[in-house]
This record gives sequence, C-alpha cells and structure tokens, in this order.
Amino acid sequence: MAGPALRDLQAAFWRSIAARPGDGAPEPELLRVVPGGRLAPAERVAVYAGMYLWRLVDALAEDFPKVAEALGRERFVDVVRAYLARHPSTEPSVRHLGRVLAAFLVGAEPAWIADLARLEWARLDVFDAPDAPPLTLDDLRAVPAEEWPELRFAPVPALARLVAEWPVHELWSDPSCPVVPARTALRVWRDGFLVYQAPMDAVEEAALGHLLAGDPFAALCETVGDPADAASLLLRWIADGIVMRPSGGT
Repeated sequence: MAGPALRDLQAAFWRSIAARPGDGAPEPELLRVVPGGRLAPAERVAVYAGMYLWRLVDALAEDFPKVAEALGRERFVDVVRAYLARHPSTEPSVRHLGRVLAAFLVGAEPAWIADLARLEWARLDVFDAPDAPPLTLDDLRAVPAEEWPELRFAPVPALARLVAEWPVHELWSDPSCPVVPARTALRVWRDGFLVYQAPMDAVEEAALGHLLAGDPFAALCETVGDPADAASLLLRWIADGIVMRPSGGT
C-alpha cells in the first residue's frame, strides 16, 4: 500500500506539534510511516513536539524576562502552554509569538502581571523600531524666533507611550518591590542599542500627546502653561533623543 504524499505528511507533522504543543497526539497519517530505529512513529513525533514546545517557552522567556521571573519557571511554562493552546504560532518568526500575551494575562495573578507584559512588549517594539535622525540643539538654533509658534516636531519611531493601571516600571530594578494600583503613564524609547522607560506626570503626558499628534509648539506651550517650561521639556526630550528634526513652520 502506497504511503501518504510528502506534502500530506508535512502538514500532518505540523498539526501534530503545533496544535497543542507538548500535549497533542500524532495525526493518523504519521502513524503509517514505517518505523525505524528504537522508537515507534508516535514516540518520534513526541520528541519533536516536546522540542517545539520548549523552543517557544524559551522564545517567550527571552521576550518577557520580567514576566517569566515574576511567575517562576513552572508557572510560566503552564501559562505558555495555555497561551499557545489559544494563540498558536502563525508566523515564520517567533518574534511575533507574544503579540497578545499581555491581553491573555489580564485577570491573572499577580494583578499587575498583564501591565508588566505590556511594558516588556513595548520595549521589544521600541528596540526593533527603525532608526531616525534625532533633533539636535544646533537644529533649534537655526530656527528663526518668529517661526517657533508654528514649529512642528515629530517623534522618532523608537518611542512608545504606555498607560498602565500599575506602576510596573518600579518592578524593573526591584522585582520584590510592593506596588499599589495607580494609573501610570510611561514613555519608552531607545537610544542607540539601549531601551529606557520613564514615568510621566500629567503635564508631560499631555505635552507628549501634542508631539505625537504633530501639533505646533504653541499648542505644547499652552498645555504646559509657561513657554520656558515647555522649552525645558523639549530640551529633555532632545537629550533623550526622542524628537526628530522639525518639518519647519506652516
């Protein structure tokens, strides 16, 4: 009797290892493969299924090291199993595997774990964002004073704004730090090959909203309330490298 076609075998193999990583039974087509060596077909598939699961566990642990540390190895593996059962890998690259892990963790304990995952994913996105020439003080000096009110700025691609229900940035340096629920606005950015994060007060959060919207500098000044304070905030952003060169007046 002729065996199954190679394409059918490949599809069956993928379903067997990816449908429920580490838990699934082999597809019937694979059991028709003539056994070789000391292992039966089902046992051989189980080897690959286990390897596939642990590769995904390791990939997610690399993308979410703080989440993995907070949950502990055993529980993190259980979370990954449950996550993959609902959100199996669909991309050739594991880079996209954790895209909805934060949403999956909503309601889990500790209560801040989903926000911590959101922060880690934002950091990953920022790290992978394209480079862009940052604004410099020399660029600002070249702008005539009369053009400042209508001057518009743009954020570099490697910048993200995150609003969390917990101050999870406090857990970054001290995982055992006790945290209490509190709305927390964070900006996350990359400078060179390093990713940073910083909490924002209400004024900076609103001002950053103007930056992200491409509003003129006058709008930022109105929000901050004092042009000198607005300029100081802009200088801080320039020092952090999160502002692109201005597009000019309108």
